[in-house]
Amino acid sequence: MRLMGATAAATASAGFSPASAGNLRVAQMNMWNLFDTVNDPNTGDDDYTPTPEQYQIKLEKISKAIVELGTPDVISANEIENDTVLADLAARPELKAAGYKVLSQPHNNDGRGIRVGVLYKGDALEVADVQSPNPKFSFPDGGRGQIDRTLLYSRPPLVVDFKVRGAAQSSEGAAMVTIAINHFKSKLGGDAPEQRRQMQGQYLGEWLDARKATRPNVPTIVVGDLNASYEDGAFQKLTTRADGSTRLYDAPLKLADADRYTYIYRGQYDLLDHMLVDPDRADAITGVKILHLNTAKDARKSQWDPKVIAGYSDHDSLIVDYDLKKLLAPKS
Repeated sequence: MRLMGATAAATASAGFSPASAGNLRVAQMNMWNLFDTVNDPNTGDDDYTPTPEQYQIKLEKISKAIVELGTPDVISANEIENDTVLADLAARPELKAAGYKVLSQPHNNDGRGIRVGVLYKGDALEVADVQSPNPKFSFPDGGRGQIDRTLLYSRPPLVVDFKVRGAAQSSEGAAMVTIAINHFKSKLGGDAPEQRRQMQGQYLGEWLDARKATRPNVPTIVVGDLNASYEDGAFQKLTTRADGSTRLYDAPLKLADADRYTYIYRGQYDLLDHMLVDPDRADAITGVKILHLNTAKDARKSQWDPKVIAGYSDHDSLIVDYDLKKLLAPKS
């Protein structure tokens, strides 16, 4: 029996079929304070440490949501505490057959104790390289919520080069894709953090451009909770270069306007979670879907209700399917 959403909008299963053969499915999931049961004296996790029962409920709900998403090949995980929670998630009975492996951002700089991570299918992908850039910057906002306030990011990007197993060989050897997982600074604090937010987008975009210059045939996917809608400076600085050229294309643009949201705040529907790809590889996108469970009415009240999936996050989850041949095809 499948778990269902909390309201009439989600009374029928909203599950998506697995990706078709020859496609790579990537998901974005904000896991909403997925902490383990051990209090960390170095962070402010005191208010978020769950009871053992709550922890198991949370893992069960997220694992069943992953099944509803069609068990993606790659899952961008935001608001996780460490590798332990991802390993516990991958070990859930609902997910064991998927063979997920896990990585998380190695250097925590968030005062609450959250970071980004990734689950990926070991039979489909192999990690070739991992980087997590976090340069020194100083801003008027003082880095509120950061352990080291002189660094740009409280939750640095996790940039992973994956070798794609079984894919056609490229002219440079094994087929490769770069997936950059992010959780940009939120808008809390009004205008004060805006300069930092915009620099987070600009820095990552320019950093990726520098890598692209030396390996133009490696496609890039940028995914995460960017805490930014299309009109926000952080999003624009990431997706558009200083000369006005387009750096990245957002897959949810292929959705109808009414479906293009992952978060609701005081009645305002926002798309804060994104999945961006090189614009010359946008034709590789074969499907885009958002699982609208957590934005349903009263869904957040179901956070600890094991009978429903809804409430596993305060954001909806996003999946994008890519045709591997088109995604990996040489461009030069």
